[in-house]
Amino acid sequence: MIATRRRKAFSHKVRTGCITCKRRRVKCDEGKPVCGICVRGNHECLGYAVPVAKIFTIDVSDKSIPQQRGLSSSSRIDPSALPTRLQQPFGTLEENRYLEHWLLRTSPMIAHYGPMGDFFTAVVPQFAWHSPAVKHMLVALSMTHEKFEKGVASVSLDMTSRAVSHYIKAITDIRKNSPPILFILVASLVGWCLEIMQNNYPAAVVHLRASLALLQNPENTQQWRYAYEIIQKSIKPTSLLAEGLTSLVLRRDITTDEVDPVYRDHISAPFVGPQFSSITEARLAMCDHIKEIVAWSNHGGDETTILDTEKSVSGWFDSVRRWDQESIASTNLIALLLMFNLAMALFPSSHVAGFSYSINPATIDFVVERSVVLVGIHKMAKEEDPDLKETLTLVLGFVVRLFPDSKSHRRALLLLNQLSSSR
Repeated sequence: MIATRRRKAFSHKVRTGCITCKRRRVKCDEGKPVCGICVRGNHECLGYAVPVAKIFTIDVSDKSIPQQRGLSSSSRIDPSALPTRLQQPFGTLEENRYLEHWLLRTSPMIAHYGPMGDFFTAVVPQFAWHSPAVKHMLVALSMTHEKFEKGVASVSLDMTSRAVSHYIKAITDIRKNSPPILFILVASLVGWCLEIMQNNYPAAVVHLRASLALLQNPENTQQWRYAYEIIQKSIKPTSLLAEGLTSLVLRRDITTDEVDPVYRDHISAPFVGPQFSSITEARLAMCDHIKEIVAWSNHGGDETTILDTEKSVSGWFDSVRRWDQESIASTNLIALLLMFNLAMALFPSSHVAGFSYSINPATIDFVVERSVVLVGIHKMAKEEDPDLKETLTLVLGFVVRLFPDSKSHRRALLLLNQLSSSR
């Protein structure tokens, strides 16, 4: 009896610890920003970034969610249908497995690419619980991500067909059942992400245009209060970032129809980015691109110059994204992607939409907030990682010099001083 109680207590502690300790099934001391168990054991602490519990903590009482008159039945959402707590299984064993993969691997990976708030880590799984369209899109994207991690060439055709099957089920639900607008918006953005991951840009554009068209209709964004808040705080910002990222990747000239044999039957366009041999080489290339953008901005260069730079950044993104979606991200890779966000913030809004600092200052706040966590990991590590320190120093230095009006400017300066004074 005593042993049983101890096992239950230990199990509870593991569930509340960091992601790394959960995977290793060891007791976590829950230290912040990274736990001491991982630091002492020389393990990469993946932190507490996946807000699993947040999925079931929405207050959806009738008083807090007044409905407006005049909405069509298809645009209303029954508050009782939203996931306040775990009341029923998510789905089949397969669907439950890929929900877990989504929470622990897929959504944290996607979160590297800009200040999307909690859209992928919390909003998507919230609505997947009761929206077939969102659920099947989530599973399709999670399965696709796992295939990249395992190596597409090594996975079975059955695994590929199951991902396609979930994708088709999502589209079918939207076409036949006319779900609420909010569910269609979430499903469309997940579909956009899935197609971007596979380099299927025509399909990605279809999903993105559907999302933007729905958001342009005022009736769709003025439903009861909960839906309005989700749209304004999460869905609209994510849509703007999706628009900017899509614009960037379409800058590349696809000069051949030949797809890399490793990815044949899985993606529709080849990877055409430069072949970097290391993170250091990729970092130096991005530093050069940032300098090019700054020079163009300061000296009023012509449109051709900036378009050429965007094409180079697009190729860089292609190469680094391939690393990221095929493995568990290291702290060095996460820091490297912060440099990509910096470059995107420097482009004009007419070129990269929501990534541009000119209309979305949150891009730089996102870079600094992520840097806080990475600096903490660097300081607590047993041995200094010079590569991580160099990348963070460059990132924070760019923030301090290039974004003096950012509300995160002072914080970036403090972090830069901490790095310069460390070992």
